[in-house]
Amino acid sequence: MEPAPTNIYPIRTFFANYPEFDFNPDAPFFEEFKRLQKTLDQGEKETARDDMRSAMVRQFNDMYGTNVDDLESWQLLCTALGMNPVPKDIKTCQRQVKATHVNLVDFIEAPLSGKPVQTFKSEQKLSKYTQETKKYFPRDDVNSGSLLRCLLRQIMNPHARRANGVKSARKEVTTPAPPAAEPVVV
Repeated sequence: MEPAPTNIYPIRTFFANYPEFDFNPDAPFFEEFKRLQKTLDQGEKETARDDMRSAMVRQFNDMYGTNVDDLESWQLLCTALGMNPVPKDIKTCQRQVKATHVNLVDFIEAPLSGKPVQTFKSEQKLSKYTQETKKYFPRDDVNSGSLLRCLLRQIMNPHARRANGVKSARKEVTTPAPPAAEPVVV
């Protein structure tokens, strides 16, 4: 099972709104977005940021679906995260995906770059990476489906005891990170 086509239509549509910008579709879109930001005035930057956030949500939805109760969507997520074999039931898919911490910007970039998805051992480590790279995925976009909302993590205030998606009073537990495509975070 493969993610939906990797032709990033919502992202390309976003960049098409800036015809004076020389968009490189082969470059990571987040890097292209940062390059675009340098050409805009403050008001344009804020509009562009909001529009890019919406494009990222639509991109995720197009690639993986929107319904938290759809087994095929969960299996697509498992495949993209390099889980093999892919679980046959929704509860196992959900448990395994929720136990994986990944930057969602990087995650939607991965099928485009062909690089593995970087996973993190805890929500805190994901938070640190996200804050350092500034690859934030929108939490409250109107287009977010129930599947996407289920995957969002607490980046600004990560759960101290959440490792691999499970709250635990024990020391952080880690499982081997599955090989997967590299995600892109905006």
